[in-house]
Amino acid sequence: MTTRVRALITKDWLELLQNRTAMIPIFIVPLVFVVIIPTMFFVLMNNDVLRAGINGVDMFMRTFPTELLPAGVGPEEQMLYAMVMYFMAPMFLIIPVMIATIVASSSFVGEKERRTLEGLLYTPLSNRELAFGKIAASFIPAVGFTWACFLVYAVLVNALGYSRLGVFFPSAQWVLSMALIVPLIAFVAIAATVAVSQRAKTMQGAQGAATFFVLLILGLVVSQSAGVLLFNITVVLIAAGILALAAVIMFFLVVSRFSRERMLLNL
Repeated sequence: MTTRVRALITKDWLELLQNRTAMIPIFIVPLVFVVIIPTMFFVLMNNDVLRAGINGVDMFMRTFPTELLPAGVGPEEQMLYAMVMYFMAPMFLIIPVMIATIVASSSFVGEKERRTLEGLLYTPLSNRELAFGKIAASFIPAVGFTWACFLVYAVLVNALGYSRLGVFFPSAQWVLSMALIVPLIAFVAIAATVAVSQRAKTMQGAQGAATFFVLLILGLVVSQSAGVLLFNITVVLIAAGILALAAVIMFFLVVSRFSRERMLLNL
C-alpha cells in the first residue's frame, strides 16, 4: 500500500467520523445483534409463554438435526445452543454489509456532495489506486468492527451460557465464517457500492446497491429459521468459494469501468 493510498484512506476515515448520521447505525445495529438479541434468548428461554412468542424459533427447532444438539442437557438448553450457535450466524453477515455500504456509499458520491471530487481526480493517484483506496477505506472498518463484535458476542455467550450448555463458543464453522465469509462479503458489497457511486448523484442512490446483499442475507436468515439451509462448515466453504470469485470479478470491473472523464461530466 503506497503512501498516497494511505493518505486517501485516512482522509475518508476522518470524514466518516464527522458524519453522525452514518456513525449512529454503525453502532446501534451491532448492539442489537451482538448484545440485546442473545441476552433476550437467555432470558426468554426460561419462560414458555415468552419463548413461544419468538418468531421462527419453533419452526427452526422442528427442523433442527437432533444429532447436532449437546447431550446431557434439557430441552431449554438445547434450544439455547441451537439459537446461539446456528440461528444467529447469518445475522452476523448483516453487520459487515451494513457498515461497508454506509462507508462505501459516501466514497465518490460523498466527494461530489462535498465538492472535493474534482480535486481528488486530478491527484497523481492512478485509477487502480483510487479504486483500491476507496474499497480499503470501507473494508478495514467493516471487517475490523465485525470481528470486534464477534469477540463481544463470544464473551457474552460464554459468560451467560457456559454453565448451562457446557459448550465453549465459538465452533469451527463460526471461526471459518468470520475468517472467510465476513471479509469476502464485505469486499463484494463495497466493490458494488463503489461502482454505483461512481455514477450516482446522491448517497441515497449509491446505497441502493446494498439492497441486493441485504436481501441475500435476509434470505439466509429466513432459510435458517425454516431449516432449509443449516449453517455448517460445508456451507461456509462453498459460500466462500463463490464470494471469492465474485470479489475478483467485482474488483476488476470497478477498475476497468473507472472513468475520470465520465465522473467529471456527472458533477
